[in-house]
Amino acid sequence: MKIVAFKTGKPKSFGYKPVWYDKEKEEMEERLKKYKEPELAESERLKSRIRETFSRRDVKNRQMSNRTFYIYIIAVLVLIYYIFLR
Repeated sequence: MKIVAFKTGKPKSFGYKPVWYDKEKEEMEERLKKYKEPELAESERLKSRIRETFSRRDVKNRQMSNRTFYIYIIAVLVLIYYIFLR
């Protein structure tokens, strides 16, 4: 595990979600497109696999960030204890 004292954060992404977005309908249309156009199915499958990989990596990075934060908090509390209460 790598502990970094000063790290610049990533820029925040723009999270626009349309008002009338239907996730089930979008997924159904993607599945229908796979069966109607099989030559495009492979590229779509690759895109979805890449998208899933990035989302899993994002969750993993967020968990590691939280763990690092907790480790820093514990280290600071231990230092405060040894400095002031000993």
